[in-house]
Amino acid sequence: MDIKLITLSSYVRPDVVEHKSKDWVLNGENQSYYSYIIDRNNGSPTNASINRSYSTLIYGKGLGFTNKISDSVVNDWASLHTILRPRELRNMVTDYQVFGEFSFQVVENRDGSLHSLTHLPKQMIAPSIADENGQIRNYWYSRDWKDIKKYEPKAFKAFGDGKAGTSIYVAKPYSIGDEYFGSPCYAAGLQYAEMEEEISNMNISSIKNGLSAGYIINIPNGDNYTDEEKREFEAQVKRKLTTSSNASNFIISFNGQDVEISITPFPVNDSVHKQWDFLVTEAKNQLMTAHRVISPSLVGLSSSSGFSSVADEMDMSEKQTMKRVIAPKQDFILEAIEEVLVHYGINLDLYFKPLTQEEEIEEIVKESDSDSVEMSSQCGCKVQLNDEMDAILEMYAQDPPEGYELGSEEEYELQMSANQTSEQDTKLWKTRYAFTKGTSKSPKGGSRQFCNKMMSLSDQGKVYRKEDIDLMSSQGVNGKFAHEGGKYDIFLYAGGVNCYHRFERRVYKKKLNADGTPKKGGAMQQTDFVNVNEAKRQGYKPVKNPKDVAIAEIDKPNKGSLR
Repeated sequence: MDIKLITLSSYVRPDVVEHKSKDWVLNGENQSYYSYIIDRNNGSPTNASINRSYSTLIYGKGLGFTNKISDSVVNDWASLHTILRPRELRNMVTDYQVFGEFSFQVVENRDGSLHSLTHLPKQMIAPSIADENGQIRNYWYSRDWKDIKKYEPKAFKAFGDGKAGTSIYVAKPYSIGDEYFGSPCYAAGLQYAEMEEEISNMNISSIKNGLSAGYIINIPNGDNYTDEEKREFEAQVKRKLTTSSNASNFIISFNGQDVEISITPFPVNDSVHKQWDFLVTEAKNQLMTAHRVISPSLVGLSSSSGFSSVADEMDMSEKQTMKRVIAPKQDFILEAIEEVLVHYGINLDLYFKPLTQEEEIEEIVKESDSDSVEMSSQCGCKVQLNDEMDAILEMYAQDPPEGYELGSEEEYELQMSANQTSEQDTKLWKTRYAFTKGTSKSPKGGSRQFCNKMMSLSDQGKVYRKEDIDLMSSQGVNGKFAHEGGKYDIFLYAGGVNCYHRFERRVYKKKLNADGTPKKGGAMQQTDFVNVNEAKRQGYKPVKNPKDVAIAEIDKPNKGSLR
């Protein structure tokens, strides 16, 4: 009797593959190690939950800076928001958490200044073979390393080699023995992520197979099979039956002619579920150990502890996790980004705003039966504006005097200001907005700090483009008062519930040359202020804004509240 036992193979990390004829190095054949990590992230519930939670904690509420406010700092901060978009930074954070490394493209303008930092998925990037000094001079990019004929790799210089133009920056921590690639910090737990995934697949398969533990397949006349025929038969069985999706074990028995074709099920062990329970628990615990999870509840996993509530446990564990696990990851990401920014003369001391950072809000609401009520803290009346937010409010404001000329010291204002063209402009007419009191009602109490600052700028004659107001909204001005964490739209809702202010349209007309053509210069240079109604009589056609813009929240139903 000839019996063959079919078993599943185990996973071994692929070797780093140097393609000397192509001058690139792959992380396993066709970048297979990245594919393995991605599969473990997608297939293991515990691993996926931890990676998502850590990525969220790392990014927090986005970037902030700690520099002392100055014109150069405001200029750098304004530039950063066009250079590094939040979406790109989030993707870099996710790659670093999942892969232990991340990459981005450094794009230059024609004059050599920095245009943008754009995330590149790490699995699509391969380094060139290091030179005699151990330096990687180039990186190769392909959308799919499994099909390089269709997605032909393109070479880009490595950032920092002294050459101008677009480059690629790869950030990976130093790791002993890893010259070309990084590894996720939880690499030792990857096999447990695979175990959790396979157990899940096996349980599903077992249910589909009637909860069978496996089968013996008896093959009649097997003695007459050649070795080649037996191997081909085994291969067919493996392809059909031996994966976690068809999890039961199969034994093939090649017998004589007197044996009938039969499939005999293995007896089911009544206590087998205890073994699977142990393995599931073991996989989860080992994954948490590899990730250095201080409390399972913080990453969305159930736990039992001595805390009086899950909230107390999460609060304490988050502080420890931020200090011991998240902060070092944040520092590494910021060091990489700041290295590039400093190279282009952008000097900002960046930090990630904590996800649960609390801001002081002073309640000044007093119930009143009259139409005039004090402004509530729901829309931010007493939110303390830090220097960073204060700078953002001023950054987009601009003076609109006649013949306004920008000097070199004021060049940063031209990059993002009322003096740029707006989508609501024409060659002759320029539309801007001033923050102003928008109701005949009079508040009994003090105004929000946000409103006070905006009114102070308006008193100075400052105006805004529609685009700059939108950008302030996207950068989080009054953002914590958005419903369910969405963007707070300042253009529509100004200060928020019970606010007495709104944005009022201001119209400016370009002065004309002798031939009747508008004078040249920036959008607000060589202009005269014109009353809106008078401008309409002269042919100005205003863009129709949402009706919420023209009405102060205090005059809206429920005073702007959704309740």
